[in-house]
Amino acid sequence: MVKTPKLYFYDTGLLNYLLGIRTIADLEENRLKGQIFENMILAEFQKQNHHLYLHRDHYFWQDNNAHEVDLLTKESQGFSIFEIKATQTVNSDLFKQLDHFEKISGSLNVNKTLVYGGTENEKRTHYQVLEWRNIN
Repeated sequence: MVKTPKLYFYDTGLLNYLLGIRTIADLEENRLKGQIFENMILAEFQKQNHHLYLHRDHYFWQDNNAHEVDLLTKESQGFSIFEIKATQTVNSDLFKQLDHFEKISGSLNVNKTLVYGGTENEKRTHYQVLEWRNIN
């Protein structure tokens, strides 16, 4: 386990402004597009947590081999984990980090969700796939 803080902006409009991103084309070409997308989704989870009085603790998890989970919440019988990707195409590589976390968690129940930049929601055998506008 690695204890490294991550900095998130609640206002991704301000984040984009500070990075010099003024247009959609600027964002599409920016090397930080994925991190900005992840930041936006995490901010939305946190806002919902606060405004709906959910009282959930949100965590980022990473081990010393660079395996990571973008968002982790503790549940009564295990964890809900989320991988957040800006891509509009779902492929099997997007689930590797989720599967790794489940493997090392032992016998705990792990609910695995991919939030992505596409437009389709899917219920797969071992995963929930959510398009970014349906994260609530």
